[in-house]
Amino acid sequence: MAEQKSNQEFETKNVGQEIKEALVKADVSGDWSGFLDMMDDDVTFRATIPEGTPISGVFRGKIKVVEYFDAVLPSVASFSQNKPMEFIVDQNKVIVLGDDTYTIVKNGKSQRSPYAMVIDFKDDKISSILIIQDLSGIYLAYAPNP
Repeated sequence: MAEQKSNQEFETKNVGQEIKEALVKADVSGDWSGFLDMMDDDVTFRATIPEGTPISGVFRGKIKVVEYFDAVLPSVASFSQNKPMEFIVDQNKVIVLGDDTYTIVKNGKSQRSPYAMVIDFKDDKISSILIIQDLSGIYLAYAPNP
């Protein structure tokens, strides 16, 4: 007889699947609304880039994170996937592996870089997002003395 999943395991898989679908939609259409709507009011967002750029630091709260995706990031760089994203859903976490090219608005230069995104969720809402990526091209564009 097949093992039955608990309600919590089923709900976790559904939330993880919803996050995956929202990210794929955002990648294909540029519409981040489904992903942004899934965020908790106290969500935190951080990318691994040193201080000194508009995308440096920790963005706290849904309003700030939505502003990051809607206005701040597009004013700094545009991103395009080089291959389909891979997803790992486990417990209350979604890990996204990808490879994209970003073009920096300030100088028009492009850089290709793989990345990992770690998304934690609780009670059907995204609670934190961490992007681990080589964003040195962006940092150098904003550094006072590169």
